[in-house]
Amino acid sequence: MSAKSTEDVITSLIGFVNKRKVTITKEEMLKIAHLVRIKLSNDEIEHYSKELTMLDWIHDILLQVNTEGVSPIRYGSIDKDIHVRDDVVNAQNIKEEILSNTKSEHGYFLVPKVIND
Repeated sequence: MSAKSTEDVITSLIGFVNKRKVTITKEEMLKIAHLVRIKLSNDEIEHYSKELTMLDWIHDILLQVNTEGVSPIRYGSIDKDIHVRDDVVNAQNIKEEILSNTKSEHGYFLVPKVIND
């Protein structure tokens, strides 16, 4: 069996999903779009419904995988000791030095308003 490229695997999954019944409804997509504050056209709703259906299917498959006795992989390696630096507390009070590099007001950073009233 020849190795497939990532692009080939993704293309195969998308082909599979296109044949599969879409499980994410238009109403669910509109709710998701509202939650993440984006507007979607009808074509985008159809496209992303298929994409989320594929992710839902992959999630279902992964839930069936037996991982009992398998230790987690951290930082991409299971057989190397992981170098973790010590968490050293630096209790120096440099607030004024930090605030001197930016706009500040009443001892706090001053940032642009991003939420409407």
